[in-house]
Amino acid sequence: MLWAVASISTIALMVLLRWYYLRNLDWQLKRLTTKANRIIHCKQPTGKATQALLKKIYIIINKSLATDNSIMAYKAFDLLKLVFGYGIMRPDEPARLMAICVGALHRNKLDIVSFVLDAFRPLVRELPSEATCSAIDQLTLISVVALRKRQNFLAAKVVECIFYIIEQINMNAQKNISMAAINALKVIGIFGLRRRDTALFREINTRITLWLMGNPKTSDLSPEIVKMMTAWLHRIAGNNEELLFTILTDGMVRLVEVRVLSGSVLEEIVDEWGNIAASACLNPTSPMSSLIMEFLFKLAHKENTYKLWKKLMEIAGRVAKLAVSRHGVKTAFMVVYPLLEFGRNLLWAELKFIEYVDELRHRLLFEVVRECLIILSYAARQNLLGSTGETISEMYKGWIRQPNIAINHKSIKKYCQFLLLFWLKNKRQAKKYMPSDNELTEPLLFSNSEKLKLGI
Repeated sequence: MLWAVASISTIALMVLLRWYYLRNLDWQLKRLTTKANRIIHCKQPTGKATQALLKKIYIIINKSLATDNSIMAYKAFDLLKLVFGYGIMRPDEPARLMAICVGALHRNKLDIVSFVLDAFRPLVRELPSEATCSAIDQLTLISVVALRKRQNFLAAKVVECIFYIIEQINMNAQKNISMAAINALKVIGIFGLRRRDTALFREINTRITLWLMGNPKTSDLSPEIVKMMTAWLHRIAGNNEELLFTILTDGMVRLVEVRVLSGSVLEEIVDEWGNIAASACLNPTSPMSSLIMEFLFKLAHKENTYKLWKKLMEIAGRVAKLAVSRHGVKTAFMVVYPLLEFGRNLLWAELKFIEYVDELRHRLLFEVVRECLIILSYAARQNLLGSTGETISEMYKGWIRQPNIAINHKSIKKYCQFLLLFWLKNKRQAKKYMPSDNELTEPLLFSNSEKLKLGI
């Protein structure tokens, strides 16, 4: 009788102990670690074994999250990183990690999110190209949710993970991953700009610039690069963020200098950014239109091809004319200024070497003068009592009264005189069209040899 009671007690105790260990997460994790080591050292592990292992690890992770057991969750993620490092994974692992991450964000468990992001690194090392693109998409979603929750440091950690991915790949052989990464950084950058996170945007822009400079043969990626930077500019211009504009353009100048961006790509940038400048000029208090046009002239100077100059002058003229039509020459002067300053510099260079003629510079000078006169004549027609000559004179007076840009008054006066004389060249009774005051016209700054060279 006593023997039977002892046997029953022993069996009950064993059942109780088994039940306890099955419910104890720490003991379960130890068993899974042993199984993982066995699978890792197995030459040909079966699919069922790996599936069962990963499934049980995720069960422990979910139980740990449900009981707020961060220590156990960390241990489980540590085991998960170990098995990922040996290529033990399922096709949908990135989506599973994303789901855990987003759920943790919604429950404000930021340490768990950090654990998940750490697990992405060993995972992406073993993923094929298509699955890596999917992983980048999942990381993008995590960063967007993090930024919406105002957890910008987690978005920065996602950015770090994305750069880790693209720095490991052969860009020429895996362009699809590069394109996915650029699109992801574009989206993260836009959301960062919405949050006015200067540090995050600076980090993204600096890192992508350095990466592109280290991989100069990126012609296939050029359309995506232009789309990314144009999307960023659109947000920057809408917020009137001059500092962020400087950060963006500094990176672009470096890309132009190493010929990552050149030729038809720059023409596309001039087109797209010109449209943004046109939208920005509708706000008379916004400095962005002028800043954008000044920067585009800087890019064109570095490329220095007639085709790009021609396109830029047409767009600059269109933007300036729109600004003048809405606000008048006086209010819209800073939008017109980049075109005027370009013409002034060309005239100075043209007259510096009287006996030497640079065909490109000579041709551009007269084209920019014609563009300026179209704008000023249009402004004069808006003022029924004025004339183009009077408008040139008023523009000159406004220009020299701006100390930040009117550095050389003599050079400014000479260029405005050139505009006036060129406009009067084919008019009968030229004196009839002269401005009513002589502030611009006297003294005349052109010598006879200069007049002869310019044909005025």
